[in-house]
Amino acid sequence: MSGAEAFPDERLLDDSISAASFLGADAVTAPLPSRARIVVIGAGIVGAATAAHLAELGERDVLLLERDRVASGTSWHAAGLLARMRGSHALTELSSYGVEVYRGLEARTGLPLAFNENGSLTLARQPGRVDELKSMGVMARHHDVEAHLLTPDALAGVHPLVSADGVLAALHQPGDAMINPGWGAAAMVKWASDAGVSVREGARITGLKVDDVAGMPRVTGVTTEQGDVEAEVVVLCAGIWTRELAASVGALVPLYAAEHVHVTTGPVRGAVPSMPLIRDLDGYLYVRHHQGCLVVGAFEPDGKPRAMDTIGDDFSFGEFEPDWEHFRPVRENAERAVPTLRDTTYERFLCAPESFTPDVNFCLGETPEVAGLYVGAGFNSQGIIFAPGVGRALAQWIVGGAPAFDASAVDVARFDAAQGDPGYLHERTRESLGRLYAMHWPHIQSEAARGLLHTPLTERLRDAGAFLGEANGWERPMWFARGGQEPEIVYSYRRQNWFDASGEEHRAAREGVAFFDLSSFAKTEVAGPEAAVAVQQVCTADIGALPVGRAVYTLMLNRRGGIEVDGTVLRRGPDRFLVITPTLAQRKTEWIIRRSAAGRDATVTNVTGDIAVLHLAGPGSLDLLQRLTSDDVAGLGRFAARDIQVAGVAGTVLRVSFTGERGYELYVPAGHALAVFERIVEAGKEFDLRLAGLNALDSLRAEVGYRHLGHDIGPADDPFAAGLDRFVAMDAEGGFTGREALEGVSRERRQVLLLLDDPDPVLYHGESVLADGRIVGEVTSAAYGHTLGAACGLAMLEPEVVASIPAGGTSPVTVDVLGTAIPGRVSLEPFRRPKG
Repeated sequence: MSGAEAFPDERLLDDSISAASFLGADAVTAPLPSRARIVVIGAGIVGAATAAHLAELGERDVLLLERDRVASGTSWHAAGLLARMRGSHALTELSSYGVEVYRGLEARTGLPLAFNENGSLTLARQPGRVDELKSMGVMARHHDVEAHLLTPDALAGVHPLVSADGVLAALHQPGDAMINPGWGAAAMVKWASDAGVSVREGARITGLKVDDVAGMPRVTGVTTEQGDVEAEVVVLCAGIWTRELAASVGALVPLYAAEHVHVTTGPVRGAVPSMPLIRDLDGYLYVRHHQGCLVVGAFEPDGKPRAMDTIGDDFSFGEFEPDWEHFRPVRENAERAVPTLRDTTYERFLCAPESFTPDVNFCLGETPEVAGLYVGAGFNSQGIIFAPGVGRALAQWIVGGAPAFDASAVDVARFDAAQGDPGYLHERTRESLGRLYAMHWPHIQSEAARGLLHTPLTERLRDAGAFLGEANGWERPMWFARGGQEPEIVYSYRRQNWFDASGEEHRAAREGVAFFDLSSFAKTEVAGPEAAVAVQQVCTADIGALPVGRAVYTLMLNRRGGIEVDGTVLRRGPDRFLVITPTLAQRKTEWIIRRSAAGRDATVTNVTGDIAVLHLAGPGSLDLLQRLTSDDVAGLGRFAARDIQVAGVAGTVLRVSFTGERGYELYVPAGHALAVFERIVEAGKEFDLRLAGLNALDSLRAEVGYRHLGHDIGPADDPFAAGLDRFVAMDAEGGFTGREALEGVSRERRQVLLLLDDPDPVLYHGESVLADGRIVGEVTSAAYGHTLGAACGLAMLEPEVVASIPAGGTSPVTVDVLGTAIPGRVSLEPFRRPKG
């Protein structure tokens, strides 16, 4: 056997290994200190990576606590797969950093990681999966990652054991790798210790200490079986045990355990370390080499969730009983992909718990409910992939007080409180486990555990043909089926089956009048003598100058000057405000304001469920609204509000619209919303009123360049880069969070508007933008502009490219759409001017 094919030491870390063997017994068993500035709970690979990076950033008082032994929870039994590319630019940067860290970690620590850069081969067995691989190829080119789309007849030259039967295409990524996962965690612990982190094994946490500090809950330490440790910051990296630890002090971390399985064969002829990992996503499996054998791992679509009372606190290096019948479909798929498996015996069935989240993204950052309590958990079987990048990102977050990367998709504050329900999490996890390998369609919707949160109109709109999508548990109309069409989505990376229906809804808002149910918008009321001060502290708009009965668009920034939330503030009285923000920002908005109001004479109330928001948009919206009320609304200017009787119900009308057309939002008590809606529908017959969904709203706002929180703007984007400087009142009395950071930020704009020249392709987000054949940025959000006649949206580009766009004009670019260069134009101004 050649040196390149020699078997590395891939033996799993087991319960005979302690950190004492490589750190020394005195180091890991010494008495706990009475105080540490930062305590990290959990010496798995994520906790250890976080501690190591904290030390690298200069933190000299970090304590890493492990209840049993290093990697004894999840890390020891992971598959050890490393991937450079993930589904977004931000996550790809995290994962790619990880491969580079692991490459040098064995030399740094002297521990046997068995790092093997053998590459990966991802198979596609359906046309949609081929498009997905092409999309992955776009991401690879953007990040200068080597990737090759292969035809079936090229597979044998890359992997000697894989079968091309049923395969349409494959993506070969030579730079992907594998490590021994348990020893990877041990090496992270060694790195942390060498950098000055104190490590203790056998330090079982019995509770978290939280005190009221300046009117808000703040973590002040931990309690253990060996005594208490005071701390300024506590970081929960405790895997599946994180949810219950956080819940014990009122913080929400909605993750849940599921059984994750991989089985190991006996020796297989021809199995050598240089063979790429096989990902047969349509078969829900991967196949990797292990000591001259093969490992088959499963991400089956019918996962097996596990309640914590079936696992317990002492589940160290633990395994569940084998379930060969449940594994049987995956085994059959594996034997099709690698035919030699049909003649191979299976010698080990490893089944152990891993944690999954409702949207299959991990949980990172400071909990909104408890200041100083941070989380790095819920990795959906990708903890080994992300650990180094997450460790660095979380350390930067802790030290800098805000994320230094686009954390929108993984921020622990993104979930609704209702998603912490164990029954909901149990049911959703049946699906979540398989989502990692399921098709990653644009606009993909979960099917399990639906119907958690409804607006007052949900059932009525469903009866009217709405296809309901979910956001943070809320059921929301995405589009309406017409003419015998079923309200079911047919997924595609190209035009989906709702394209025409949504186009009609779009045109109704542009040419007539459309109705949107926006009741799931987050609504937070702030009232009291110091309400204005509390709101101003978190808003970039000049709240003090805002008259009663007027609203203003504003941003909420973090300490680095990045955009955490955007929305509208309505001044309802001298000391009373209503803050309206996106559905996905509900929990974060409430707690940002609560922290600002703490210690002040102001009360903060989440009124999201109490108030429905019914939106009329389009040239005919005023005439229709006037039919519903005897109050005069014709003179209402933009961003002006008035209390009116609408359809016999007392409510408030606000002239504002995310569509770029004239529009009115009606705020009415939730209990009266259905009655008001029925009156709107009846009166709307005269105006050819069209019920419209959020897909149409997205295409309408894309045409006029309104930003989408979480895509176009996020915690790593400052208002100047996003072209939103006009919404920042740097001289507002009292200032606002992030103002000092903005004073040192470059005023160079990076975000522009984009329109394709070709009317056929569609854009979603993440596509590369090129100028003169060079990648200069990416599409941040997009939709099809039915009025403009082509796909459009926003893109973040290099500042010098933006500076070269002529005032009032456009510059040519190309966009990489599934591997095809599509010509387009970028502009500093909307391609369609808002008319509202």
